[in-house]
Amino acid sequence: MLILPFFDSDTLELLHLYSLDTGMQIEIDEIVKTKQWKEAKKLRCEFCVLNMKAEDICHFSDFIIKTLSISAKDLDFLRKAFTRSSKFRSWLFYLKKSNEIEEVSYLWGPAFISDHLCSWYFRTKDSEEKILLIGINQLAQTVYFENTEMIYVKNGAIVHDYEEN
Repeated sequence: MLILPFFDSDTLELLHLYSLDTGMQIEIDEIVKTKQWKEAKKLRCEFCVLNMKAEDICHFSDFIIKTLSISAKDLDFLRKAFTRSSKFRSWLFYLKKSNEIEEVSYLWGPAFISDHLCSWYFRTKDSEEKILLIGINQLAQTVYFENTEMIYVKNGAIVHDYEEN
């Protein structure tokens, strides 16, 4: 917080937050209020954030962030944001604990399962070929959102239609 306000928010592309303490955990409620956070296009956060809100990160086209966990409700909020806009490329969460598969399956239906990876596919707004792939890897404790194309959808996987809500 001491350095961040000095960066020019109009030219800031990537906000890269890191610490030499690999076990560091921090609350980000003050950081997300800054103009630099709101204007940055990409985020790399190498320490664990404790009070992340989906609304605070859904403007980044790309991000990698560590957090304790993420709720199915937040994942669904992010899914809707991602499918509405063509500006998003990839989002990656590293989680301390990953246990949202059952709840997400209740919201999105059964996953396509391959090894330790559960995947869901969603059409994006105004595109027949662009597909959002959401993958949850419980072994690696990661969740990722990625733009892909219809030709890369796994055989037998369900592709959900775009929904406005």
